[in-house]
Amino acid sequence: MTKDVTRRWFPALLILCAATAVEAQELDYIDEDSHRTTGAVWTEVSAVKVLPYDLYLGLDAGFRTDDWFNEASRYDFGLGLGWKPGKHWKFGVGYTFIIKHYPIETAKKNGQEREYNYRNTSSGEDVSFSTFPGATYDDDSETASYTADGTSYRYQGYSDVTKDYTRVTDTYWRARHRVSLDAAYTQRFWKTMRVTLRERYQLTFLPSKTVNRTRTGPKTETDYTEPEYDALTPADIAALATGDMNAWSKITYEDDETTTENETEYSQKVKNSKNLHVLRSRLTFEIDKKGWSWTPYIYLEPFNNLNDNFHLDKLRAAVGVDYAINKQHKIGFAYIFNHENDDDGDENIHALSISYRIKF
Repeated sequence: MTKDVTRRWFPALLILCAATAVEAQELDYIDEDSHRTTGAVWTEVSAVKVLPYDLYLGLDAGFRTDDWFNEASRYDFGLGLGWKPGKHWKFGVGYTFIIKHYPIETAKKNGQEREYNYRNTSSGEDVSFSTFPGATYDDDSETASYTADGTSYRYQGYSDVTKDYTRVTDTYWRARHRVSLDAAYTQRFWKTMRVTLRERYQLTFLPSKTVNRTRTGPKTETDYTEPEYDALTPADIAALATGDMNAWSKITYEDDETTTENETEYSQKVKNSKNLHVLRSRLTFEIDKKGWSWTPYIYLEPFNNLNDNFHLDKLRAAVGVDYAINKQHKIGFAYIFNHENDDDGDENIHALSISYRIKF
């Protein structure tokens, strides 16, 4: 009878895990500066091998979705070694390779800049300060001018440029390498209540990643010209070349014209590699009654950022139940609430967790 139950449950769980891997559609844009709430499905399959000297070896693989079944968000593969010297204490060390998906992000930006304009006195060509070569003041000219490589340039004024744009960061996947150290203490109360406090130090390394960005929006440019060239002294010209505004307080400018046009700019940004140091403290309450196949539980787990003076990056809470099919096979179902306020953003995740474990 037990073997029949196992054969019915195990294929069904594998089919459910595979079904969650189907991506139906892309997520809507997410404002990187705003709060986000989403649903998810988290699945995990693990195997535990009991070894001599109270040791055990664990293998696990996980898959998570975002926007419920509509978007794959994470794959992970882990290997761990544990030691249980007695009925109260348990220690472990593990490595996990994670591939995490980051959805499209949008942000509203406002940028202002000033471009200084010059004109070639020979050809009449206009150039901006950003492309103007290094030059010195030509005091032989009747009017203020610059000379560079034998070419004379005359200062024309400046342009104020305002850009109100939307910046979109394309969706991307990023790898993570994680090492963890565990220490857990378990105590029973009233024969049926089992309480466990587990402390986990977690080091996660994120390699650098290049992402694509697109900026779209209106560009407004207002041109100002300088009609009084005689008002500029050699010292004013030298200050002008460095962008010093104090030298121009006595100079008046004419507002030429204002133009507005839409523009699109494509760029790439490198997200630098980094190490994340986190302390996870999980407190679990379980009803573990002798003879029961069902084990209900609740837990609370804060994630404290050791890089940032114990800042609370995440807070995770769960209520669930494990069902022991027999001594080897166990399945689990849980609802998990996960609040995140870290480098990945500010969001609440409501997750349905499904797990399967085999012990041999």
